[in-house]
Amino acid sequence: MRQILSAPLRSCTRIITTSVRWKSSESFLTTTNSQYIEYLYKKWQNDPKSVPKSWDVYFGKFNAAAATATEKPASLKVSSNLTTVPSNLMPQQINDHNLLTKPRVRLKSEAEIQGEAFLDHTLHVNSLIRAYQTRGHLIADVDPLGIQNPESKKLRGTSDLPPKVVVREHLKGIHESDFDREFPLGIITAIGGDKKSLPLREIIKRLNKVYCGHLGIEYIYIHDPSVLDWLCNKFERPGAWELESNHRIWIWKNIMKAVTFEHFLAKKFGPEKRFGLEGCESFIVSMNQCLESCADHGVETTVIGMAHRGRLNTLVNVCSKPLHQILTQFKPINIEGLGSGDVKYHLGTYTEKSLERSNKKIHTTIMANPSHLEAVDTVVIGRVRAEQVDKGDAKEGIKSIAILVHGDAAYSGQGICYETMHLTDLPDYTTGGVLHIVINNQIGFTTDPRYSRSSPHCTDVGRVTNAPIFHVHADDPDLVSYCSKVACEYRAEFHNDVVLDIVGYRRNGHNEMDEPMLTQPLMYKRIQSHPNVLKIYSDKLLKEGLIDEPFIKEEMEKYEAYCTSEFRKAQEISTMQISDWHDVPWTDFFSKQNAKNPIPHTGISKKDILLICQRISEPPANIKVHSMVYRLLNKRQKLIMSEHIDWSMGECLAFLSLLKDGHHVRLSGEDVERGTFSHRMHIIHDQERDKTWVNMLNNVFPNQALYTVSNSSLSEFGVCGFELGYSTYKHNSLVIWEAQFGDFANSCQVIIDNLLCSGQSKWGRQVGLVILLPHGMEGQGPEHSSARLERFLQLCDDDVGDYEVNENLENASTQQLFYINWIVCNLTTPSNLFHVLRRQILMPFRKPLVIMTPKSLLRHPMVQSTFDEIGPDTHFEALIADTIAKPESVKKVILCAGKIYYELVTERKARNLQDQIAILRVEQLCPFPYHSVSQQIANYPNSKVMWVQEEHMNQGGYHYVRDRIAFALKIPLDNVEYAGRASSSSPATGSKIIFDNETRSLLDAAMKLN
Repeated sequence: MRQILSAPLRSCTRIITTSVRWKSSESFLTTTNSQYIEYLYKKWQNDPKSVPKSWDVYFGKFNAAAATATEKPASLKVSSNLTTVPSNLMPQQINDHNLLTKPRVRLKSEAEIQGEAFLDHTLHVNSLIRAYQTRGHLIADVDPLGIQNPESKKLRGTSDLPPKVVVREHLKGIHESDFDREFPLGIITAIGGDKKSLPLREIIKRLNKVYCGHLGIEYIYIHDPSVLDWLCNKFERPGAWELESNHRIWIWKNIMKAVTFEHFLAKKFGPEKRFGLEGCESFIVSMNQCLESCADHGVETTVIGMAHRGRLNTLVNVCSKPLHQILTQFKPINIEGLGSGDVKYHLGTYTEKSLERSNKKIHTTIMANPSHLEAVDTVVIGRVRAEQVDKGDAKEGIKSIAILVHGDAAYSGQGICYETMHLTDLPDYTTGGVLHIVINNQIGFTTDPRYSRSSPHCTDVGRVTNAPIFHVHADDPDLVSYCSKVACEYRAEFHNDVVLDIVGYRRNGHNEMDEPMLTQPLMYKRIQSHPNVLKIYSDKLLKEGLIDEPFIKEEMEKYEAYCTSEFRKAQEISTMQISDWHDVPWTDFFSKQNAKNPIPHTGISKKDILLICQRISEPPANIKVHSMVYRLLNKRQKLIMSEHIDWSMGECLAFLSLLKDGHHVRLSGEDVERGTFSHRMHIIHDQERDKTWVNMLNNVFPNQALYTVSNSSLSEFGVCGFELGYSTYKHNSLVIWEAQFGDFANSCQVIIDNLLCSGQSKWGRQVGLVILLPHGMEGQGPEHSSARLERFLQLCDDDVGDYEVNENLENASTQQLFYINWIVCNLTTPSNLFHVLRRQILMPFRKPLVIMTPKSLLRHPMVQSTFDEIGPDTHFEALIADTIAKPESVKKVILCAGKIYYELVTERKARNLQDQIAILRVEQLCPFPYHSVSQQIANYPNSKVMWVQEEHMNQGGYHYVRDRIAFALKIPLDNVEYAGRASSSSPATGSKIIFDNETRSLLDAAMKLN
């Protein structure tokens, strides 16, 4: 019967028990419920199959109770105390005039009255069960300190009275004598196991234990009935939580190691910040249980993102990182390798762990991240997605899994958590479900939950994706382990997110030097007297006879000896190896890097150029194409005839030539499939059929690599982080994030500042992520004008004069790229776009690349390149020389970058100054092309030098390039003249008149010769 009735009754029961939705019409429901049941009863009397099966069962029991009556009942009267709607009553049925007929009045037999009461009470009991399932978590005893819900301790599996906050009025009308009476258990519960009915007193005891004990579970909001059944069986079925003895001893060992580790660090490094795990050490049990359970379901790699609290403990006791490598970080030490390093609780690792229980091996990664706590979330997910795609596992998501570890205050307070959850089911961003584990200290820095969130739980964000949420008492390691196991099984079964909230406390302050009594005196008085989880769990297992004192002593001494041995080993180490902390598996790639390794030419054969251009210019077959697409393709065909390419063709040529050579290419961002400005059109949609499209870059070459282009969710912070994580998995994949407009990068500044530009310096992490930022003053107002070029240049780690200008040009350029933290370009030609994208993969090392891309130039007739400029033996031009001006007559050399170049050459021509003004384009601003600038300007010995930009003086590239131009030319700074907009706090004016006047003024200044 459970299977037959599951779907209809569950959806209806949800209507029954969510009484708040019916609050406004409660009195109406009270007067109509009896009439509706009488109506059903009459139908049933005529034909039992005419009513839902659930009512057939109820009415059958009612008839059995009334079998001794002398008169056959003609009607059924229901208690006026009933305040819930029957399980298959829908809103439209309530208003049915057939339900409002008055019942016939007659005398009832005793058996009939008892049958009515039984039916009435049975409905109440089922409503009671659903109430526990829905609201039990609000009163659950999950707080070891007893601050939350202090009255909940009375319910811990012993009480036979339900808490009022859970059940409200569901037992109204039930008397003491009914508590020992058996009631049938409906399909909504597994509380009886194999039993179909239980005494009410036993029902309440079991419900109190499951829903109001050390576990608070939220899941009734999930839409899928099969998921509800699965979870119900995992937690309600009697005996489900029981663990074998050897499993519990394994749990004890994990608790012992977690607690002993923290004590050891406190003893050896008392004054040091370490952000210890004290108060939530059962988190280590949870993590190791997750690894064991995931491995049982075929997982080969877990990627972990977490804040600093508990990280050191996790590195050692979960990831099996050698302890001495961590202990060396507690003393002054030199660093070997590229970079300046980071504090120990921000570092990551990549290891292979041997699992103790299953004897399987699993790769574990902790991604390095800064103190911007949750910023790493989407980075982790992107990293996992990349591995799934590489292993052909993207559809199932079995072999790689993301584990995100949150703090309670951060999970509810950081917006990236919400954005991360919403990537769960997006086709090109999903990882088949994420394990979210909350280290719930019930405090954030010095702020308690009453002032840091508005929701009942810190995990309410998990509800947006129908993720089940398990709130677990941190001092109950058995239950923590069981819930961790169920969480992994759920993820494997349903490929959805799941949240495990381990509710503990923080024994010390925010860090070990902090005094928590200043802000939470009452909480910390309780903490001071509260025993740690090792003491609690040891006493429990001693009492049960699972372990004895000699066993405890032996195991603790063994682990302490290991810690001491590793401490001694750490004292002998004088140099930190950054390679010990790499969080990416690029060992071979790193070992082959050298600043003097040449960068190959990036051009391709004319045969490939023609083939690619032809394929991206042909309308796709069997699809109705929009007229704008035809115009774009026709334009490309005309360009091919003249052996020219435009911006979008240069991009396609770069992508497809890399795909041909086996390099995966991924382009992601808002509206990237067609391009914000409708210039790209990589995905062409059928105009008459839904969900029918063609990817223009697929199947151009036999056995080409995967090309993914995906319109993203509207989250710059989340998606940019995702693509950064994606780029960390494989060094030979070209991964690109494009902002819809350049200023959208403002929304993901944490990713750019704290993870991308400084990743190699802090963590030895090399990535080749490309960021495309549409940039240019188009008279469209303050927003969508500037990508804040100045910010990216300010984050470059080169100093003026880092490189001698008399070195060999090619070698110097390679060394500059090798040592710089990232590359910043403002390009003007399709050929340079083509070369710089290919260079990202052909370089023997990886650097992030930031490109200020054009808007109006995407269709500008002057923004074209020839086939010869991308053919064999061609390469990227960091500086493009002037081929028009005659060196001997030039009086002024203008250096510029980006769109302003085309306005300058147009103005120069209009004023007939081609022979007097030379215009050089600095395509690569960082690292600055000292050598090219020096060599080119040497051709104009009698000229003045000016930097011209369309941005305001305090923005754009001026302050970065001015010093470098002066150094390259060995001239005073004042000799580098400026033409551009005056300084401003806003990126651009909103007035068309002001904009035009500003443009005219800067062009006048640029063309002025005296």
